Amino acid sequence: MGAEMTIEQKRKELNRATGLFEGYNDKEGIMICGYEWGNSKKDQEYEAKHGAVKWDMSKNNAIFSNKVEFYGEIAKTWRFDRNIKKWFELWGHLLSEKKEPFEKTIVQTNWIDDCNHHMEGNRKKKLRDQTKNFIKHIEALKPRLILFFGSDMIEVLQEESVLKPFQEIMGKIVPIDDNPLVKFYDKRLNVGFQNFEHCKVVCLPHASGARPSYAFIKSF
Repeated sequence: MGAEMTIEQKRKELNRATGLFEGYNDKEGIMICGYEWGNSKKDQEYEAKHGAVKWDMSKNNAIFSNKVEFYGEIAKTWRFDRNIKKWFELWGHLLSEKKEPFEKTIVQTNWIDDCNHHMEGNRKKKLRDQTKNFIKHIEALKPRLILFFGSDMIEVLQEESVLKPFQEIMGKIVPIDDNPLVKFYDKRLNVGFQNFEHCKVVCLPHASGARPSYAFIKSF
C-alpha cells in the first residue's frame, strides 16, 4: 500500500457527502457507504428551479445529520438521509446536528464514483468495475465500522478480487460463531454482519429504496 494520505489530500481526493474532521472520521471512524450518488426527481426539480448546487468538497465541514448549512435546502429532500437518521435513532444514537463528537465520527461515501437518477444495468458488475475506487477509500479512511446500504455490496466484497485487497488493509476475517458471514432475513430484505481484524462490516437494506419495518431495523 502507498503512503498514507494527509487530511488535506483526503478532503480533495475522496468522494464524500460529509466533511472530514481530524481525529474523528478521517481515520477509524464510521463509514456510511451506498452504491452511487443519487439524483432524484426532487433533486432535479429543485435544481431546475434554483439552479445547480455547487460546492467545494476540499474544505466543507458538513456532518451527516445536518447538510443544509452546506448543501442548502435541497438537503431536506433526501430520503436516504432521513431514513438513516431515523435508523440511528432507533439504535439509540440521536444525531444532534450540532457537530457533537459522535456526529463527527461519521463519513459518507459511495462504492461507485458516479451519479444517476436510478442505478441501471448489472449492479454487481458496476461494483466490481469500481473496486479501485472503493479500496482507495478504505485505505485512506481505515474505518472501524462500515455500514453498507444495499445487499449487493457485501456479496461483492466476498469475491476474491475485492476481498484480497480489502483484507490487506483490514486484516483477516474473524468468524462470528464459526461463520465468516452472518445474515438475517425479513421477507425480501436481509442484513449481514462480518468481522475483520481491524473493522466490522454491517450490510443493511438500501435506505431510500427498501421499506423495512422499524421493528426489523431496531432489532439490530
